[in-house]
Amino acid sequence: MGSITGGCSNTSSSSESDKAGSYYTQLGVGYLQKGRLDLASMNLKKALAQEPNSAPANHYYALLQERLGDDDKAGKHFRKALGITPKDPNLLNNYGSYLCHTGKYAEAESAFLKSLSDPLYKTPEFAYTNAGICVKKTGNATQAETYFRQALEKNNRFPAALYQLARLHYEKGESAKAEAFLYRYNDSAPATPDSLLLCYQVQTRLNEADKADACAIELREKFPDSKAASQIN
Repeated sequence: MGSITGGCSNTSSSSESDKAGSYYTQLGVGYLQKGRLDLASMNLKKALAQEPNSAPANHYYALLQERLGDDDKAGKHFRKALGITPKDPNLLNNYGSYLCHTGKYAEAESAFLKSLSDPLYKTPEFAYTNAGICVKKTGNATQAETYFRQALEKNNRFPAALYQLARLHYEKGESAKAEAFLYRYNDSAPATPDSLLLCYQVQTRLNEADKADACAIELREKFPDSKAASQIN
């Protein structure tokens, strides 16, 4: 056993280190949310130096590495964070997205479902939608639709789920249903390049030339350099 004096000194030092780690983590998260990846990296590295076993620091450093395209490093830090807080629903949701991104679809779905097992999870619509997106990549459109609809049961104005259902029905050839979900999406969120492209595609298939043109014009005006804009003739 260590001496009482030594124990007190270590506790104080540990507390100060934890506070510094938390401070740098918060800074890093803020910069990550703003897309300032250089500053996010600098602060999250400082957080890990102060508190290497911090679940939040490892979690957000993993998200940063995923954003930077370093999947190996992202996986390492996701797994370390999960070793510390294995039931954190937000961490499980983000880890599921990482697994889906790297082609591990079954493992990703499992991670999403684990996050949903927490009754205190405040935003389950995210995990349901992400599960649907991932399952859809396996070709299981039926299960994907189930997940998207479960997301809307939790939040009936959740834009990502509304867009995904619109896209799914369009791909199934059900353009009227796709249009209905797009209307709901437009009532819930600002237009994006993808939503305007889908609008153009749906209205074209419905032979609504004026509506299709309106979507195309808005897409070109608001997002002229987007990949979506380049897909319209």
